[in-house]
Amino acid sequence: MEIQKTSLVNIVIERIKNSILENKLKPNDKFLTEKELTEQLKVSRTVVREALISLQAVGILKIKPGGGIYIADTKLGTINSILKHHYETYGVKIRELIEIRKIIELGALRLIIEKQVPLDIQQLKEINESYLQAITTNGDTKKFDRIFHQSLIKATDNDTFYDFSEIIHQYFALVRIDLTENQDSLIESYKQHNKIVDAIKDNDLLHAQKTMTAHFEPIFTFIKKMEEES
Repeated sequence: MEIQKTSLVNIVIERIKNSILENKLKPNDKFLTEKELTEQLKVSRTVVREALISLQAVGILKIKPGGGIYIADTKLGTINSILKHHYETYGVKIRELIEIRKIIELGALRLIIEKQVPLDIQQLKEINESYLQAITTNGDTKKFDRIFHQSLIKATDNDTFYDFSEIIHQYFALVRIDLTENQDSLIESYKQHNKIVDAIKDNDLLHAQKTMTAHFEPIFTFIKKMEEES
């Protein structure tokens, strides 16, 4: 059942992309609502929501809580091009890049809890359940892991912080890290996601950050091994 659902989400994603192109929509133009998409595409709200989250994650759409769905502003493209050139010319220290990502993730948790941002707990849980399904069916686990973390950062209600994190993510995407995790470690990652969400719900910043720190440990261990072997 989950494989069929995932395929349906991909179909909806492509249809939304085509709709944007066919209607010649520009950055900051308002797009259809979840309800309108559900009715037009004849699919469930859950499928539409997953498709929208995925499109937001790759920078095509921008979802404003209570404010509608808009075509994303692509003004960061120039910055990404500069970073790509810098990477190709000078390379990057992977450990430093992961350290920056860790700082961003920990900072996002602090912003959410200190600002008491109204978080869509159910949405985060649904994303994490899709992550679990991908784990148990050998699906695209990295996709749902990324969406989960991007949704957390988006929940800070700070567009500048989110845009900055996306720049770092694009730079990170240029670095190929062949980190292969077994199912047990992926399940542990899924459990950590749930613990982080629960800690946010309880306004427990210390526990949220402690769990996020543990969440990053496998990749730091992998990098240390790479450094020792090089």
